[in-house]
Amino acid sequence: MYFILLGVGAGFILISLIIGELLEVEGVRFSFLSPKLFAAGLGVMGATGLLLTDLLPGLFVFFFSASAGIGVGFLLNHFILKPLHKMQNTSTHDKHDLIGTIAKVALSIPQNGYGKIRYTVNGSIVTSPAKTENGDGVKKDTEVSILYIKDNTYYVRALGDLELEEKVKWTN
Repeated sequence: MYFILLGVGAGFILISLIIGELLEVEGVRFSFLSPKLFAAGLGVMGATGLLLTDLLPGLFVFFFSASAGIGVGFLLNHFILKPLHKMQNTSTHDKHDLIGTIAKVALSIPQNGYGKIRYTVNGSIVTSPAKTENGDGVKKDTEVSILYIKDNTYYVRALGDLELEEKVKWTN
């Protein structure tokens, strides 16, 4: 029986790595039901049961191996999966928090056309499609301010000399 649990746990780990998080619902994460944790727990339970089968009576082996599986699942979740999930979430950003951000034009924006802007978020350089609010063209390397975002397009305005002076005042 424990050999089967070990095999099922190992197989489940492989399947979950290939398919991904099966029980992750949009915005809600059931970390304690994660396929990886479940598979690891089954694998540890099977391996512990195999090692202890000849040493202890059957009921003790079952409870000890089940406790070992649950314990390893808890430790993996608490010390590995949760910290990794937190690190993953800190690298994402809400687009609407970018309104007012100063960016640089990475690919010239032609009149009534699309270009690209480059800005920094959480230490990462990001580029996004951009268009000017009034349809004017903007040359590459011009600083712009992000005004709003609609349909994944960043609407920007080139910073004029007065705006640049105000920016210098606020950053010093």
